[in-house]
Parts: sequence; structure tokens; C-alpha cells
Amino acid sequence: MSQRHQQHRRRIGRRLLAITVAILAVVLVAAEPAAAHTGFESSDPADGAVVTEPVDVVTITFTGEATPVGDEFVALNAAGELQEPIDVTTTDDRVFAVRFDPPLAGGRVGIRWNVQAADAHPIDGAFSFTVDAPAPTTTITTTTTLAPAVDEAADNTIETDTAPATSAPPEEPPATTAAEPVAAAEPTSTTPPPDTSASGTTLEEFLSVDATQPGETTATVGRVIGLIGVAVGLGALAFAATTLRGRRGEVTTMLIAVRALGVVIAVGAVIEYVGVSRIAGESLTEGWSTTSGFATVLRLIGGLGLAAGLAGTLTPTGPSAAAGARALSAMALDERPPAETSEGSPAPRLVRWIPDSRSWPALGGAAVILASFWFDGHTVSKGFRPLHALVNTVHVATGTVWVGGVLSMAAVLWMRTRRGEALRGAEMVVRFSKIATIALVAVLAAGAAMAFLVLDSFSELTSTEWGKILLLKSAAVGLAIVGGAYNHFRLLPALDADPDAPELQTELRSTVTAEAIVLVFVVTVTAWLVAAAS
Repeated sequence: MSQRHQQHRRRIGRRLLAITVAILAVVLVAAEPAAAHTGFESSDPADGAVVTEPVDVVTITFTGEATPVGDEFVALNAAGELQEPIDVTTTDDRVFAVRFDPPLAGGRVGIRWNVQAADAHPIDGAFSFTVDAPAPTTTITTTTTLAPAVDEAADNTIETDTAPATSAPPEEPPATTAAEPVAAAEPTSTTPPPDTSASGTTLEEFLSVDATQPGETTATVGRVIGLIGVAVGLGALAFAATTLRGRRGEVTTMLIAVRALGVVIAVGAVIEYVGVSRIAGESLTEGWSTTSGFATVLRLIGGLGLAAGLAGTLTPTGPSAAAGARALSAMALDERPPAETSEGSPAPRLVRWIPDSRSWPALGGAAVILASFWFDGHTVSKGFRPLHALVNTVHVATGTVWVGGVLSMAAVLWMRTRRGEALRGAEMVVRFSKIATIALVAVLAAGAAMAFLVLDSFSELTSTEWGKILLLKSAAVGLAIVGGAYNHFRLLPALDADPDAPELQTELRSTVTAEAIVLVFVVTVTAWLVAAAS
């Protein structure tokens, strides 16, 4: 028997290994890139280029739509002066023609840009090139103006040479006029060194762009809080409606937790709103006018609906629904519930939550929260927007069912352990596995569609900041899937054979908890991805 058991475990191990390899391959390709922001693509003249003619137009190209904000475009010319363009034009919000007058010339020149992506994410940068052509000069006009004064002084000297007493003073003007041409020529020979700015900023300092933006940290903090609230709150709501069967206090505690997570979503939305308003340079009263600001307002409304409008019916479940109904009636009347029988089979007290017409604020709030993701991230910056919005909704909804369901299941198992009750983990895992399998397939399918819409090339996974973070997220998702597969293929069969084995119940609780911790990490990394630029 033991040998057959070991052979069975080896077969399960081989299956898990094959499944893990396949899933990781799919996830790495298909997982959702949470934010592929607009980025700098190229410039003309290019960074580090050497040109032989003065430059009056600098062309800057971005990978997606961009809107100039803040300082927009500015140059540090070869004389060390900050020079703003006289005109900035674009026909597609991707390629910008930046015109300078006078043209840039006379040495190394720096260009700095500051724009905002379609999803209101700020991006800025700088580059430099060298113009191997002299800068325009205006000293000829000055010399021409001084010439008549020299001739007039000479004429006066000739006219007054008959007066001996005044012969000495006339000699002074020639000395003055002889020095004046030298003084007039000084501007053309005293150009500051290329790396020294007349404004007190060196070219190296000018090119060192600070990647942080006012409000970026605030927006990121709010985004992390909000996404955790969304993932756990909506998932817990789905778990309570589809999977949870427990005592009245247990189910009520879960519903209270969902309400509390609605508050967390609202708080995160407020913090993020403040941040995105600062990023966009808008006042708090006007921040909603940006797509990201509008998205946070929707999450605020949805979070409040989830917190304030959750209601429903607690319906008895189990082998004796009638006895359960009597128990609930006794609780409602503050009476003692029916006593347990002497044979050790307690009167059924298990209930399930069923949403009803009173639950519409919470259910509507959940729908509004899902719709909020139509207005930020890559949904507004990549691909065909209606299709991307639909795919993103599927991805977020099914992702929250998986993440929130696992965390809720872990919480229930620990609550039962603390009360010293039977975990009844096997039946709960069986019910949740059916839903989680559908959710996982939908998550991977939606991720594959998003990858097709967003990625320009597979190399972006390793050549961009968000691509590298995405690989980290994908690895964590794969690890969580491995944990779920282990529960399904290893623990459930064992629990089915021996449902009361305490070591198996403990192992199930531990693996579910580990999976929940990994998924919290996944949600946190997702929020980090939203802030990362491509």
C-alpha cells in the first residue's frame, strides 16, 4: 500500500512539473502588461549626433500620443543659455517639430522635454547633440555704427590744427577710436565654454532629468491601496456569494470585511486622485477632467457603494435546512439555538449568503469599479480602445475572483482553526476550484489578448522597465498557480480518502495561506507596473 502511494505521488509530481512548465510559458507570454506608457522613441538630430549646419528645427518622436506639459520643450544652447522654442507643432500628437530662432549652433546643445501620456502618466527626458557650425553673430552692426564717429573725430582734428593750444587734446580721439574696434570684436571671441551655463546650470545638470514627478509617489501609494482593496474586496464578495458555507457569525464577518474593503477602495481612490491631479497640473476641483482622475472618481463611488449598500439574505444550507431555519429564527429572537444531540451530530447551523434586491448598491458599486479601469492604464494608450476596455474588464473581474477567493478561503480556514472547529476545507476547496478554474482560464485568455494589443515586440519584456517588472509578476503568478495545482491534484485526493486527517487539514491551510501571500505580492507588483513607464 505504501509503495502504491509513493508511485501515485511520483505520478502526481510529474504531472505538476509538466503543468508548471506549461503554465509559466503561457503566463510569461500572455500575462497582462499593466501599463505600457508612451515613451521617447527618437529625435532628429539624434542623441550624440554631430551636425554641420545650424539647427532651427528639432524633431522629437514618441511611441504613443503625448501632450506637452510643464516646461514642455527647452534647449540649453552652446552659449550656456536656456532657450525656449518659438513654435511647437504636431499633426498626430506623436511627432513634434520644435522650432528655435536664432538657430542652435556653435557647439554642444542640450534638449529637454516634458510631456504627458494619454493615461496622464508624466514622462520627461533629455538628449544632446553637437553643432559644428559657428553661432550667428550681430557684431557687424555694432562696428558699422561706430565707424562714422571715428571719421568725424579725424575731421575735427584737421580743422583745428591751426590752434596750437588745442593740438594736444585732438590727439586723444584717435587713441580712443583705435581701442574701440577691439572692444566691438570682444563678443565674438568670449563665448562661454559649451558645458558652462550663463544661467548657472551645467549641461550635465541640464541633461540629468529627475524621473520623479510631483504627485507620483502619492498616486502610487493610493494605487497600491486601491488595487489591493479591489482585488480582495470584489473577490471576497464573489466568494461569499458562491463558495462560503459557514456559521452565521462567520458569514456575517465575511460581509463586514467586504464593507471594510469598500472603504479601503474609497480611501485609495482619494489618495490616488490627489496624486494624479498634481501630476496633470490640475487643481483638485479639476482633476476629474483627466482620464486617470475620472477613473479614480469612479473607484471612489464604487467603493462607497460597496461599503454602504451590502445586504442580502442568509439562507440555511446543509442536510437539514428546516433545523437551520429554526436555529436562525431563535437567534433573531435572542433565544438559545437548538442544542446538539447526544450522538454528537449538531443541529445544522450552516448558512449561505444570497444577494437580493437590497444588494444593488454594492453590486452596482462593483460594476462601477470594474468600469473605472476603462479610463486609465494602457486601455487609453494602446490598441483599439473599446476592445481593450472589454478585455481589461474580463481580466480584472476574473483576476479578483481568483485572488480574493484564495485570500478569503485562507481567512476562513484560520478563523475555524482559532475557534477549534473542523476546517471542512476539502468541500470548500472543491466548490472554489470550479470557479477558480474558469477564472484562471479567463485571466490567461484576456492576458493573451492584451499582450497582442499592447506589445510591439517580444523583446520589450527585457528591454523596458515595465517589461522586467512584468516578468517578476509573471513568475509570482506561476508560483501561485503551482500552489493551487498542488492543492487540487495532491491534497484533495488525499482528503477525499481521509477527510478527518489533521495533518492533511493543516497542510491544506498552510498551502492556501502561502498561495494567498504570493497573490498579495502579485497585486502589489501590478500597482508598481502601472507606475512604470515603458
